[in-house]
Amino acid sequence: MVLDGFRPDRYDVTGALICLVGVAVIMYAPRAA
Repeated sequence: MVLDGFRPDRYDVTGALICLVGVAVIMYAPRAA
């Protein structure tokens, strides 16, 4: 990214968004107490 001069393509960005959505689902999904 910034350090090595690598520009992420749309597949890198899409994969990162999918990961963040998965984390949000895990964090905010209702859990049985």
